[in-house]
Amino acid sequence: MQKTPQLERGKIIDVAADLFAQKSYAGTSVRDISHALNVSIATIYYYFKNKEDLLFTIIESCGNDLLLGLNQACEESPDALQQLNCMLIRHISLTQEKKNELKLFVEEHDHLSKGFKNIIFKQHRKIYDTYVEKLKELQKLNVIEEESIPIVAFAIFGMVNWCYRWYREENKLSIEEVAQKLTNIIFYGILNTEARSQTASFLSPAGEK
Repeated sequence: MQKTPQLERGKIIDVAADLFAQKSYAGTSVRDISHALNVSIATIYYYFKNKEDLLFTIIESCGNDLLLGLNQACEESPDALQQLNCMLIRHISLTQEKKNELKLFVEEHDHLSKGFKNIIFKQHRKIYDTYVEKLKELQKLNVIEEESIPIVAFAIFGMVNWCYRWYREENKLSIEEVAQKLTNIIFYGILNTEARSQTASFLSPAGEK
């Protein structure tokens, strides 16, 4: 079967993402990518201007997939709390579906030049705003008490985006089970009802007595 240009371009992206994730962006050359694909360097440059263009394409694509997944999650239920639950599960599931791309999305965008960085920054902002808007909606419904929505949003990012660093497919828990446990922590915290009552005195908001 003859390769189409689109298939060949996709293969370059997949192999580059794998090498960038394993060896880092700085530690991978275009020659490394061409050797892994068994194609000429000219073939790489036919589809991408340079190595940075390739990295940008991978990062932007991952961000677009995440945004699409978050928006689709909001359409799965009319209930705002269920929507947030679906958003979190979709986000965490990327750890398995696009592990290499997510690693680059989180760690390697600093290697991009100013123009590319600005595009990715705006993309990150859209993802952040998607969570913030959902949290604000829940706040208006008196579902959540936390007044500092940005802190909650960044806490979610910290938990969810870092999953790729420690999750392994051979773990006892599937990624779906991990996703549900993390969403439970985000929704309910780590303390059971009895422990919450025991710690109420020193976990009260600052200024309260």
